[in-house]
Amino acid sequence: MKKKWTILLASAVLAASLLTGCGNSNRNSDEAGPEGSQDTSGMVHLEGADEVSAFIDEVYQGVGEDLLPYEVTTTELDLNDKDMIAYHTGLEDLSGIEGIYLSESMMTSTAYSAVYIRTNDEADAEAVRKQLMDKINPAKWICVTAEKQIAVTVGKDVFLVMGFPETADAVYTNVKKAAESRNMTVSDAIEKTNSI
Repeated sequence: MKKKWTILLASAVLAASLLTGCGNSNRNSDEAGPEGSQDTSGMVHLEGADEVSAFIDEVYQGVGEDLLPYEVTTTELDLNDKDMIAYHTGLEDLSGIEGIYLSESMMTSTAYSAVYIRTNDEADAEAVRKQLMDKINPAKWICVTAEKQIAVTVGKDVFLVMGFPETADAVYTNVKKAAESRNMTVSDAIEKTNSI
């Protein structure tokens, strides 16, 4: 009889400790915040020039050299230089914009340009994308015109590429891959064809 009570008591203690352990486990994962919970929203912004440059470098690694102009470089534009911003992007309203990065070749007159815009959490990325798509000048090089433009939101940032159709398509395809590797969502593309 004593053995039965000992076994029952041991079983009850074991069951209680298992239930308590499960309860603590769930509570700890809830209290752990972003590290303990599964955040399915992903990244929404790249942080600074280094991350943008790394992103664009990764994009270009997947694009054939024959599709890109010679010596493409990525530079951060000065947000205080309104004339430079207007020339390269057409943007006048910079509300919610934290950085604009231009990727072009300085050694050729090939009609190619990629623009990455970092926004803040309050920005309307869709409005920025629409303004950029509508206002950028695909013939800013005077003697050549970018035949195709593609603009997407990457997380809550904005990316636009314009150039030959096959170049724009290849860059866009690799933007989606680079964004996916960072757990960033990419919107459906807005595309535009320009007469040359």
